[in-house]
Amino acid sequence: MSHSSHLSKYTRHYRPQHPLSQHIVNQINTLEMRAPDIIRAMGYPLGHTIPACERLRHVLCHRHLGLDDSYMDRYFSADAFLATLFEILELPYEPFAEDIAQIKAQVAQRSDSLPHYRLRAQVDFAFIDGANWLSRWGSALATEVHLPSGFATLDESERKATIKQSIREHYRQFDGHLPYNGVIQGYELMVLQQDEVIEKVAYGLPTSSSV
Repeated sequence: MSHSSHLSKYTRHYRPQHPLSQHIVNQINTLEMRAPDIIRAMGYPLGHTIPACERLRHVLCHRHLGLDDSYMDRYFSADAFLATLFEILELPYEPFAEDIAQIKAQVAQRSDSLPHYRLRAQVDFAFIDGANWLSRWGSALATEVHLPSGFATLDESERKATIKQSIREHYRQFDGHLPYNGVIQGYELMVLQQDEVIEKVAYGLPTSSSV
């Protein structure tokens, strides 16, 4: 297959990591379709064009074509995104079904051995004497920082960027708005393997140099 996609004005931003990705890129060049045109044809709303184009770039540059749920949105699942992309690009899906099934099997096999990540805010709560376990448990829920599905499959640089963005979003939402006058002191990432903590990484507040 040709690997000259960087020479095309339609696909110069894509660096396929899988033969099937390269085949898709070649078809985009053949049809002379720009990313916004593809996204619009897939049915994304106009206001979601930029993140949808970024998802397209991610899928075409990802070794598993995004089938590990490493980039999701509310419009398409990983499978539906790829199937719809094939339809828009006038590519028959069936001849590649075996390749796609193989990618999914690789993702499933890899996910069994991947570590799990848990990101939490370190918060000082001023609990009063009347704060029972239910109140304390409810307060603790606000310390959990959401990490996207497929986080464990990202490479190191993508994980670091995602962690920083997640911390910023959590801090923006909860700073000054936690129960029992909770004050965020920092953040901690726990890495677990088979439910055992194998690593802890401390992060400061978004205003610090560690984030």
